[in-house]
Amino acid sequence: MARRRSGGGSGPFIVVLLLLLGLQFYARPRLWDGPTSPDFLLIGLLLLAIRSSPGAAAVIGLLVGLVTDVLTPAHFGAGMLAHTLVGYLGSQGRAVVFAENILVTAGLFAGGLWIRNAIMLVLSGTNRAGLTQALLVWSPLQATTTALAGLVIVVLFRDWLAIRIDE
Repeated sequence: MARRRSGGGSGPFIVVLLLLLGLQFYARPRLWDGPTSPDFLLIGLLLLAIRSSPGAAAVIGLLVGLVTDVLTPAHFGAGMLAHTLVGYLGSQGRAVVFAENILVTAGLFAGGLWIRNAIMLVLSGTNRAGLTQALLVWSPLQATTTALAGLVIVVLFRDWLAIRIDE
């Protein structure tokens, strides 16, 4: 039930987070910038959340939300609240379900993204038709691509992330 491997420091984990930042801000806009593109910042947030206490995960979520709100200031604050709640819930979720199974990890990424999108859509005042379409069509598609991208990151860097995966 150990969550960390011996010898796994924070250096390799920081490298993975920097890779996710590069993918979010450099590769994603050039390769696949649409409503179904994976959210690498959310993957990083959830990877940090499962390693952190709920309070620290909430603060990290607040900072990630601030970054996203600064980039899209139309509804400033919605992203901060959404990411804060997802970070907190992701950290609390590890107490209930350990993210050591590949399907549980995929569910964590997909569920976190869908909850984040739902909170942001509701807080931004999206009309009923747009909310329904976004929550039933676009959010599940984006959750799927984010879960797949997150699984690739976790499988490729499982030793660096200190996550044990039982397949």
